[in-house]
Amino acid sequence: MFILDASNIKEARITIFLISINTFLFLFFSFAFEDVFYLLVQINSKIIYDLEVWRLFTSMFLHGNAFHLFSNMVSLLIFGAYVERSFSKYQFIIIYFTSGLIGSFFSMLFLPLNTISLGASGAIFGLIGGAFSILIIQRDTPLIILGLMYVFYFVFSSFAPGINYFAHIFGLLSGFLMGYLFKRNKKSTARYQY
Repeated sequence: MFILDASNIKEARITIFLISINTFLFLFFSFAFEDVFYLLVQINSKIIYDLEVWRLFTSMFLHGNAFHLFSNMVSLLIFGAYVERSFSKYQFIIIYFTSGLIGSFFSMLFLPLNTISLGASGAIFGLIGGAFSILIIQRDTPLIILGLMYVFYFVFSSFAPGINYFAHIFGLLSGFLMGYLFKRNKKSTARYQY
């Protein structure tokens, strides 16, 4: 299912670009501009009271430490390459960024005002949801079971201390719904072409 080969990686240009941007920003803020970093992370009180809504978006490109970055970028490579190959480039971008924003939005709603959130995982969980939607549409039972194991593993890991499980869960649901709608619409269009 989610097995990488050289051709997948070569074709996953948007995924590679996103990994590059995330890595560059992590290295950039590791050495300087800490005050700018805190202008970009998601701080719920700043969004709600000061209307600094850009934080919902910019926080998707920032990571707290090297392990946070590494684990997210490995997941982004695996699921991003698969989803980017399975959807159009525009659909991939819509799934990624919409899932990330919805994850950020529900984090703002449900987490305390003084919470600081950052990371690409809401968007990445959207890609996991998009990948799972493909399996549902294809009705490949063995792969659906394997896909469910992936989903349960990633959702279960979201409940570790310090993890923003609202971003993960709502990102996952958003990605699944968008992926399902994109694939169903494509299937319906293909069925009725003459």
